[in-house]
Amino acid sequence: MRGGRRVLVPGGSRAWSAAAVVALVVLLVAVPAAVSATPGPRAPATPAGRGLGLRFTGSADPGLRMEVPARSADVLPTSIDLNADMPPVGDQGVQGSCAAWSTGYYMKTWWEKQEHPGWDVGDPAYQMSPSFLYNQVNGGHDWGTSFPAVLGLLEETGDTDLAEFPYDDDDWLSQPSADQEEMAKQYRIPDTWRYFFINNPDLDPGPYDNDITELKTHLAAGEPMVLGIPVFRDFPDFFEPPDPYYLSWFDEANPPDWRSTYEGGDLIGGHGLCVVGYNDNANPGGSTPEERGGLRIVNSWGPGWNGASAGYLYLSYKFVRQWVMEAWAMDDQDSKPVISTLNPPNAATGQVVTISGNNFGGDRRQARVAFPGAPGAEVVSWTNSTVRVKVPGAAESGTVYAYDWDSERSNGQPFTADPMGASWLMAEGATWPGFDEWVLVQNPNSAEARAQLRFLTPGGPIDGPLVAVPAQSRVTVHVNDYVPDSDVSTVVTGTNGVGVCAERAMYVSAADGKWGSHGCIASKGTSTVWYLAEGATWPGYDEWILVMNPNVGPVGVRVTYQTPEGAAAGPEFELAGSSRSSVHVNEQLPGRDVSATVECTTPGTGIVAERAMYVNTPDGKVDCHNSLGSSAPEHAWGLAEGCTRAGFEEWVLVQNPTTTPVDFDFYFLTTEGAYLGPGEQLGPGERMSLRVNDYLSEADVSVEVITATEEQKVVVERAMYINAPGMVGAHNAPGSIWMSGNWVLPEGATWPGFDEYVLVMNPGDSDATVQLTFMTPSGAVQGPSAVIGSGCRSTFRVNDYVTSDVSTQVTVDGYVIAERAMYMQTPDGKRGATDSLGILGSQVLDGAGAGTPGGSVRLLGPSH
Repeated sequence: MRGGRRVLVPGGSRAWSAAAVVALVVLLVAVPAAVSATPGPRAPATPAGRGLGLRFTGSADPGLRMEVPARSADVLPTSIDLNADMPPVGDQGVQGSCAAWSTGYYMKTWWEKQEHPGWDVGDPAYQMSPSFLYNQVNGGHDWGTSFPAVLGLLEETGDTDLAEFPYDDDDWLSQPSADQEEMAKQYRIPDTWRYFFINNPDLDPGPYDNDITELKTHLAAGEPMVLGIPVFRDFPDFFEPPDPYYLSWFDEANPPDWRSTYEGGDLIGGHGLCVVGYNDNANPGGSTPEERGGLRIVNSWGPGWNGASAGYLYLSYKFVRQWVMEAWAMDDQDSKPVISTLNPPNAATGQVVTISGNNFGGDRRQARVAFPGAPGAEVVSWTNSTVRVKVPGAAESGTVYAYDWDSERSNGQPFTADPMGASWLMAEGATWPGFDEWVLVQNPNSAEARAQLRFLTPGGPIDGPLVAVPAQSRVTVHVNDYVPDSDVSTVVTGTNGVGVCAERAMYVSAADGKWGSHGCIASKGTSTVWYLAEGATWPGYDEWILVMNPNVGPVGVRVTYQTPEGAAAGPEFELAGSSRSSVHVNEQLPGRDVSATVECTTPGTGIVAERAMYVNTPDGKVDCHNSLGSSAPEHAWGLAEGCTRAGFEEWVLVQNPTTTPVDFDFYFLTTEGAYLGPGEQLGPGERMSLRVNDYLSEADVSVEVITATEEQKVVVERAMYINAPGMVGAHNAPGSIWMSGNWVLPEGATWPGFDEYVLVMNPGDSDATVQLTFMTPSGAVQGPSAVIGSGCRSTFRVNDYVTSDVSTQVTVDGYVIAERAMYMQTPDGKRGATDSLGILGSQVLDGAGAGTPGGSVRLLGPSH
């Protein structure tokens, strides 16, 4: 469960994980022997006009040794032939790219044929490109390369096809484009590539005792391999005539002279070959089993090599045992497209939906995204892990699929065609005496925006103001001025095509003792289900669930609860169109910790749900807090804010709304790095609370919660209770499943009595440079910039830069999570604390595509 996760100190990303432990000691420079002692920009052709180029590995970590089940040679089949799924014999020409041909063109293509039986590997579109690999690892010279270098690149970057990245033996310099790099990622291999044996003629000139039975056992299991061989002067159709079987002149009694042939020795150079089978009777006239049997190899010297064998050759078991330098094999992994999430899962026509997952490859050939009722969608950006498309006008509610370049279909994800998908919706709100409600509208774009506000009350909808929001600015709307003395939800809709976003702040000083403040971002559109991880109905805790229905017609609503003891039923009710309702949880489940799931039971429609809590406990906790629900459980969550210093009490709430148990770990990210927290388990329908102070004290601390597998999913929130000098109150926020290169935070104020902080965590594997921009009613003000280390977090005090109403934009050259916290003790009586998760820039910034700050989002997870 904890394997592979960086802890204690931030770490960099792993590059070529298996290759990193291979000592690439080039003890035999296996370029053609005619190369001079001072190599030029390219190795010339061998005397026979054939390219070689294998640089022998020399030594490697014993941990990379292939584990082959022990079998007796007597029980193995007498022959194996894997050649049927190989591509046609290729020709490397005079280029030293044999390692890439044997590993990429032959072995990787063979593996893809196993996954895709319908592929025509005679077509270049279905053949893996050797030059995509060789050109990236040759260092800008045609001097050859090693198997670990090629296998490591296959693990790290994958490979694309020959039709996309053609081979030219005069071109060893061209590099793949960014789009081609994305195409290749779909075809990466796992880190399980291994060697059977490695020899070093500088340390031991041989003959060796390579285990032929191990190689045959692997082939008999149905998998090819690659060999690194020395090409001696007796090699068939080189200096000698063609021969289907290579016995070699050399043995114990007559060992080779390892000097080059141009120095009077026997060595031409090193060469990489792919093994496609074996035959114990390949040479019936042989005097011993070792001289009768052989491994069948396919060469990369074209079908005209080796006479009637047409590019193939049997290497005698004797030669393989005594003189072959090394043997390697690899596994493969599924390249089928997989959708993890849609964001948002509900959207209106023309709205951009971000599809996250893996193996989408590149935007080419037959790649597309299909919505119900619309087989194709306009692509905004396309990478192997993230596709952004506009919802087609004909899209209906149902299942969305992604198709790769060859029309292989992904799993489906549910989508709701939501007419409210382009609006910002806030379920909570009240303007009764003692309740002061404000809606903050931010425009981070470069043109003026216009936004229409609409208020939903238990009695029905009420039109609000149409506001103009200048570019890179914000406006504030006092809801009490439009809807006095009412419970109220709010809808904010842009009207001129320029994106806006919204947040709500409330200040409370009620006659019944409620006091404090809370804030929450709006939801862009509705969802069919909402999850609320936090909740308590103990003495001193007053919990409410707020549900809004922005649809024209009525909808059904069902509430269920998750407690430490398991699931419990809640109320079911009908909610009229364009209205809102409140559920008092204390009346349902008094005296316990409680999470909630709120579902819309009317097909094809959605709702919005929030939770508000008012706190005045015997142990001194006071204030109120609020949070928007999360629309889906996920595998990994990040919480940017958090503090365990004196007077700060931090809790993380984890909900399991699923029907299966989940195991998960906590990770604590501080200014110094990441620390591993406890591992926990939750049964179906359960919830738990973790007090961070018990594990890490006197620290600013962000939190990650990551389940043991991607199939296990939870919902996470954080609550904080504060009683420190100048700061008293409580606040809460949901976790984020997203990292982004652009966040916006609509609310904020730095007037006397307001103390505002922006919290940024970096869960990624590399450092991130963060730039803050403050958006005031007068326009944008550049804020601070800082580098946040991998696995770290930083805090920015906004009061140090502006004195104003202020929204914030956080832009990053990587991927982070951002929140905002505020502490109030104002002359007009506002008190308490608020906190809010940021809004993804991709949801509001105009023209945000791949490579732009607004478009850069990715799912949080341990691989990042």
